[in-house]
Amino acid sequence: MIKDLLKYPDPTIRLISANVRFFDDELSQWITDMIDTMRANNLEALSAIMIGIQYNIIVMKEGENYTPYINSRLIKHSGTRTQTERSIYYEGISVDVDRYETVTVIYEDDKGTQHHRHLEGEMSRAFQQQLDYCFGSTFVDRVDSEMKQRIHNHLEFGLVRDGGADSCPIVFYREYFKRGAKYLMGFIVLTFVIPFFALEPLREFVYTMDKYFLIVVLLLLVGYFFYAQYESRKYKQCVSCQTGNIIGTLIILGMQLLLVASGVFWWIAL
Repeated sequence: MIKDLLKYPDPTIRLISANVRFFDDELSQWITDMIDTMRANNLEALSAIMIGIQYNIIVMKEGENYTPYINSRLIKHSGTRTQTERSIYYEGISVDVDRYETVTVIYEDDKGTQHHRHLEGEMSRAFQQQLDYCFGSTFVDRVDSEMKQRIHNHLEFGLVRDGGADSCPIVFYREYFKRGAKYLMGFIVLTFVIPFFALEPLREFVYTMDKYFLIVVLLLLVGYFFYAQYESRKYKQCVSCQTGNIIGTLIILGMQLLLVASGVFWWIAL
């Protein structure tokens, strides 16, 4: 069934979409309604909140097919590009917005099976636009204060009020702990070439340095865990998905740390 699209100044746009828990006939009907609405309005992407359904569901048109992305999160990104965007919600407004050029997302399909996918270019930008809507945000939240004020003055009723501190961000600060740990482990791996040409005093220095770096990596992982817990409490609407990501990330990083530590103690120390 074709649904009405959410338009300014409807405050529903600021609601944060909940995760889908039941993959049933009702979910299938929501997705069908989204696809019908996309076809009727010639849309390439649509989030469920834009037709008044407060769940984290995005449908993307991919060729002749329509793919549902349910409970989506960004787990990786690279590059940025500035491009003019228009909004279904704020009609008649266009602004330059910075977006990631490429993103990797995790999501579930309509049966509840988890997937991950790499999106580039226009698909990446369209997906990020819809993900903003899921988290109670719009492209207005991505421009500087001067441009935001100009848009506010232009609109008849001003900007729809901000969603507040509980709005779920696209990128979490815990990622900086993870990134630091990975970079430091990468540097340690580079020192594995030292035994091929270094004299004993240099090898001893590198061995000592690597041991301290391993401690720093461990501290970064501990910091990642505790800060991720803080973010999960702060952004309560994302707790379930975050918990799975935290555990999975720590397992992977922990295994990587064990491998790197083995290299230090069994290769550098020889």
